[in-house]
Amino acid sequence: MATTLYFRNLASTLGAAGQSALLQRRGGLAVTTTTNTIAGGTNITITPTAGSGTALTWFTEPLVEAVTISGTITLNVRCRESANTVNAGIALVIERTSGVGVVLSTVSARAVIGAEAGTTESARNGTRTPTSTTFAAGDRIKVMLSVINVGTMAVGTFNTYHDGPAAGGSGDSYITFTEDFRTSDILDVPAYEIIGTNGYKG
Repeated sequence: MATTLYFRNLASTLGAAGQSALLQRRGGLAVTTTTNTIAGGTNITITPTAGSGTALTWFTEPLVEAVTISGTITLNVRCRESANTVNAGIALVIERTSGVGVVLSTVSARAVIGAEAGTTESARNGTRTPTSTTFAAGDRIKVMLSVINVGTMAVGTFNTYHDGPAAGGSGDSYITFTEDFRTSDILDVPAYEIIGTNGYKG
């Protein structure tokens, strides 16, 4: 059974600025990031807001058990560019890290996903054949998105969308691995799922 990880708007338990969670549960409300593009740019890390300077990265929680990632990886990231002249697309790199976030190896090198982004939010998707990588229990998967030139990049802005609640809807950005594995995920459930829609009765 495959494993799908969703880009979430929740802080990773690693705790550093810009480190977000990559979880096996969808979000509840789509979130937009905005990154400034530059003339002649080639690779610009995604930022929460234009000019913020904080690079966004996503991490799973520690893996519960060892797994070897070797099968096809399916990518789906929703994005847009501010104008066709921006000539930008979305790129992604996948890495293996230790439990404290230290990069140990590259699973899939940075490369553009699909074609140049459009000027309205839409999905860019594709597949990757990873470098066969064995993760130990306690390791994490790290993903970094970046704006990459498709032709000659120009000044503008680039948006990505994540944390969405519905398949195919706004913010439905994810990665699917061929392998079945589990992580010690952050508990992220609405209050009504815990106490019931009519309130808790002790």
